[in-house]
Amino acid sequence: MSSELIHIARAGVEIGAWALDEVRVKLASGELATTDHYWKPGMAGWLTLAVLPDLVRVLPFPRPAEKGANLLDSMLGRKGYQAGLLAVWDKLSEMPTQCVISDANWVTLGEQLGYDVRKRCRDDLIKWYRQAFEAYLSDRYFDPVEKADLGSLARSFGLDAPAAEAIHGEAFASYCRIGMLTVLLRDIPPPQKREQMNLLGKEVPLSDEKVKETMQDAFQSYFNDRLKLLMQQEDGGEVMDPSAYAALAAEIKQMEINLSLDDKLNGRIDSAQRLWALCRSPLKEVPCELDIGNEGCFWTQQVELGLNKRVTTRRSYGGFGTSIKIWGPLRYRTGSYEVERQTEQRLVKVDSGTLVFTSKRVIFSGSLKSLNFKYAKVLDVTVYNNAIEIDKDSGGDVIFFFPSGQAEAAVILRRLVRQAKD
Repeated sequence: MSSELIHIARAGVEIGAWALDEVRVKLASGELATTDHYWKPGMAGWLTLAVLPDLVRVLPFPRPAEKGANLLDSMLGRKGYQAGLLAVWDKLSEMPTQCVISDANWVTLGEQLGYDVRKRCRDDLIKWYRQAFEAYLSDRYFDPVEKADLGSLARSFGLDAPAAEAIHGEAFASYCRIGMLTVLLRDIPPPQKREQMNLLGKEVPLSDEKVKETMQDAFQSYFNDRLKLLMQQEDGGEVMDPSAYAALAAEIKQMEINLSLDDKLNGRIDSAQRLWALCRSPLKEVPCELDIGNEGCFWTQQVELGLNKRVTTRRSYGGFGTSIKIWGPLRYRTGSYEVERQTEQRLVKVDSGTLVFTSKRVIFSGSLKSLNFKYAKVLDVTVYNNAIEIDKDSGGDVIFFFPSGQAEAAVILRRLVRQAKD
């Protein structure tokens, strides 16, 4: 950005000297006019601002392609839709003040084309506006001139403040996710990453609250992606290396970012780290309230037993009928009557009691039902959010409902089954 001052004169009187960027802003706001004169050291004489070389810039969206009018336009004696876009783009490119088309210019365009260009081409003008916003974001800094150009473009296209801000918000959200990911993947210290992330929202024409919210959402998305990479499937459950998560948490802390983790996500993270350690540490015996002889107890808890049972229901279907009183309690009934029996498998909770995983078998001791089977009979173990299902080679599958800890129980059970079969 040049710091060289440009001297401005109006009606033969010098009115001030500003840097090039300030001159651009003042032109866009109307404080300076293209008929004012400028001079800077090295120039032979004064020239009008209309020919200021650095004022001529490339529009932040490409010129549309040429295309003829359709049949309806021809019948109505007006120019085609594409002609309207071309006229707008050409008008913008030839204006001495960037991105400005006056209301009088729009009226003239409408008379030449045969329709209200801003109204008919609104969708494409909005796309152009978003392209301009994205182009100004691309260097990660919204300078004052770009902000002024964007304001001029919004006014030219007839966009009110809420409509423009909605476009800003959508485009900034997309840009922020990509920009933040680029910064976070760089091999630089976390405090430096934070500084560069702060630049993403610098001078963006959005409220501070909206910028903060968008950046928080972008980082939350990045954190969720990192968490997915850290989570692994092992022994049928999610496990996560505690040291890897600790490194991620330390990086977040150094960047001074506050994440909102709900109880469900915190519980998932804690469980994954516990399972990681459980999968890699030796199985330890625990006290057991049941008499299991010389077998070691490696897990025990109070659970509910569920079994898949065949349940038969009787359904009655009666057609139209009537009842005629004959005498006293005797009645004569007419009509049809059928009984149909339906049998289905239904999961039924049959008992509650103590579940134990010993060194050799699974034992359940309840008040109504008890069962035990060796690990050699176990084919598979499935974990649910409140239960585990044990698939056996005979005797029917069983399901145990847990108040908590079903994931840990499944890991221990699978390890014991593998040991027994090996």
